[in-house]
Amino acid sequence: MARALHSIIALILIALYAVVMASLALLISPFDRTGERQHWCARWWCRMIALTIGLRVTVDGLEQLPRDTAAVVLANHQSLLDIPVLFAFLPFQFRILAKKELFRVPFLGWFLWRAGHIAVDRGNRAATPSIVQSARRVLAARIPVVIFPEGTRNTQPAQVKAFKAGGFRIAQDAGVPLVPVTIYGTADFLPARSFRLAPCPVRLTIHPPMPSDMPIEEAMAQVAAVMNRQLEASSRLGERRNQLSPVSFSDKESPRV
Repeated sequence: MARALHSIIALILIALYAVVMASLALLISPFDRTGERQHWCARWWCRMIALTIGLRVTVDGLEQLPRDTAAVVLANHQSLLDIPVLFAFLPFQFRILAKKELFRVPFLGWFLWRAGHIAVDRGNRAATPSIVQSARRVLAARIPVVIFPEGTRNTQPAQVKAFKAGGFRIAQDAGVPLVPVTIYGTADFLPARSFRLAPCPVRLTIHPPMPSDMPIEEAMAQVAAVMNRQLEASSRLGERRNQLSPVSFSDKESPRV
C-alpha cells in the first residue's frame, strides 16, 4: 500500500515538474541559440524526478567520454526511466532520437520539439532520410546524438535484443565515434507496462569509444558484446549487494543528484 501511494504521489509531482520545467525551457528557447539553457532545464527536470522517486544511480566511466568531438551514444533500453537517467547523469548537452509519440505529450513533447530533439516514426521508412539528415546537422554542430539501437524497450533485459543499424550508419557517415552506454536496474525500478515504482540500485556505465569506420555488422556485434558483458557483471554485483543489504547505494558510491 505504501509503495502504491508513493508511486501515485510521484507521478503527480512528475507531471507538475513537466509543466514547470518545460514551460521554463520554452520561455528560454528564443534566447538560447546553442540549446545549453534548455538542456540545463531538462537535466534539472530529470534530477528532480530522480530525487522524488528515490532513484540513486552509480555512474562509471565518465572519463571515457570524448572531449574533442561529437559522438553517437548508444544506450540499451529497459524502461521509461532510461531517458531521465541519461539526461540527469550524462554531463554534456545532447540530442536524443525518441519515438514520435513522445512529441505528442503535452509539455514534454513541446520541449523535445523546441529543443531540437529528433522524432522517429518507427512505422514510416520514408521518414528515415529526414531523421538521418537531422542527426547529421546535430553532429555537425559538435553535439552528441543519443540513440537506443534496440528501437524499443527490451522486456528481457538480461541481454540486449537485436540492434537496428540506423545509429551505426549515422556515426559512420558523420565520421564520429560510437560510445556504448549500458543502463542496468531501471527495468526492475519501473518495469515495462507498469507505473508502479520499486526502488532498487541503478548503474550507468560509459564504455570506451569505438571507431565507426568498421563494417556495420561488426560494429553492432561489438557494441552488443560490450553491453551484454556489463549487464552480466552488474547483475552479479547486484546479487552480491542484495545478499549483504536490501538498501540502495551508499552516499560514497552514488554521485550527487
